[in-house]
Amino acid sequence: MDTYDLIDYADMIVDRVRMDAYALALKAVVKPESVVLDIGTGPGIHALLAAKFGARKVYAIESNDAIHLARQVAQVNGFGDRIHFIQDLSTRVTLPERADIIVSDIRGSLPMYGSHIPTIIDARTRHLREGGTLIPHRDVLYAALVDSPRAYRGVIRAWDTPYAISMEPIKQIVLNTWSDQVAYDLRQMHVLTEPQQWAQLDYLTIEDPDVGSSSIVQEATRDGKAFGWLVWFDTDLTAEVGFSNGPDVDRISEVYGRGFFPLMEPVSVQEGDIINLSIHAGLDGDEYEWRWHTCILEGDDKDAIKADYDQSTTIAKMSEDKLILPYISLEKPGIGTDGEIALYILQRMDGQTSIDSIGHQVNEAFSSRFSDRQEAIFFVHQIAKQYKT
Repeated sequence: MDTYDLIDYADMIVDRVRMDAYALALKAVVKPESVVLDIGTGPGIHALLAAKFGARKVYAIESNDAIHLARQVAQVNGFGDRIHFIQDLSTRVTLPERADIIVSDIRGSLPMYGSHIPTIIDARTRHLREGGTLIPHRDVLYAALVDSPRAYRGVIRAWDTPYAISMEPIKQIVLNTWSDQVAYDLRQMHVLTEPQQWAQLDYLTIEDPDVGSSSIVQEATRDGKAFGWLVWFDTDLTAEVGFSNGPDVDRISEVYGRGFFPLMEPVSVQEGDIINLSIHAGLDGDEYEWRWHTCILEGDDKDAIKADYDQSTTIAKMSEDKLILPYISLEKPGIGTDGEIALYILQRMDGQTSIDSIGHQVNEAFSSRFSDRQEAIFFVHQIAKQYKT
């Protein structure tokens, strides 16, 4: 589970592309009798907006400790009586009533991120009244082949050294991963093919967290060198409000951005070349595994294959594990001081004893580790968050 700090939340709030759209969407759908559920409320900005726009009741769910700050902000703004904060995962919560509106923003750079889709499916099934509204309503994913040596170098730069030293094992790993950091500056001028939709996520009907496409066919619209795929999504928060993260817009969301999926090797293409892409994101535990297969043909000649690359984050993970396993398996670890403290805490987590009480015991038993009782309490809290029922 990702833990955000206040700087992370600040970046989300100052992202005007994202926040202005969410504010407009909430203002359009919230009515005086609306019950709103905000999943992943963080410091409470969506819950506060829902209350400001007149919602009768807002349930704000967040597992991060930022929820305690959100409670204070709600009080300061006069919404303390209308916003009910719950520190937990929405999948473990049962509300006293169903919501008219569910608002969430638990995507990453792309919508296939962690437990986002399973969480929305659960929320729609258990928390949304019949005929209710989901924000976002739909995300549509697109892909286009791009000519960007800069983005490609951003992926391999550290592993393509000028020192006559081969870092090839690591280079092969990173070429089977994708990056959002190198994709932000990609624009329409980098695009080699007409962007094509490869998936649509309708959150009112989606049932499967795995997302993929059969082969989509694109044609090179100009000469250039293909370095990888640019992948992005456009969102419909409501039927009328949304935004695009595409390469043809002047401003994109800095929170979401885009994804760059590199090719194993750059390939020269000419106008009219045919490119086949299949791309799939499958949820494995709490992480997505990505596969992308690229076949580039000279013109439309099926026998003239310029490149045929089968890449996946699974290959990267298996390769990395294979390289590391022989070394880590030989380790003979002992338990350090913090491990001893963690065991001490776990033995006292009985569902009856408060964190304050355990923190007092920990501070006394390990006085050399903590500067004061407050530090010990926060240490106990961190252990408890990981292992509590």
